[in-house]
Amino acid sequence: MRFQSVSRLTAVASAVLLLLGGAATSAQAAPGPVLYSIDFSNPQERDDNNLPEPYGRVYLQAPWGQQTALWEHPDVGINTPTLPRYPDAGPYEMRFVDHPVIEVCAFVDEDDTGINVDDVLAAGCVPFEGPGEYTITGDDGSVTIHLYSV
Repeated sequence: MRFQSVSRLTAVASAVLLLLGGAATSAQAAPGPVLYSIDFSNPQERDDNNLPEPYGRVYLQAPWGQQTALWEHPDVGINTPTLPRYPDAGPYEMRFVDHPVIEVCAFVDEDDTGINVDDVLAAGCVPFEGPGEYTITGDDGSVTIHLYSV
């Protein structure tokens, strides 16, 4: 009888330690303000100014799938603006994220209306590891998200 209660106590203690360890890990990406900038790269861009016209979405994702957009723009064809960097004025943008973050995601295409098929700059997610650079690639380029403070 005594052996069973010691085993149960050990199991409960192990579960508590696992939960505490998980809480400490998620605290690195706790809700709060995020300072960031984004670079869009399309090496084969060959129009008038050789700069990309990106459209799509860049976001931070929670463990349960909730997303906070850092940047998004619809495809407006010939009117998709040229944007090599976001923000285009100032060193960084700030957004409040109201959830823990586990991934940095970018699904961004580049408009080539009238020239050829649109390019894919980024398509996917990478694990969040704290402040730093996150480059997500696509078939035709890349998107680099600079997280200065999270």
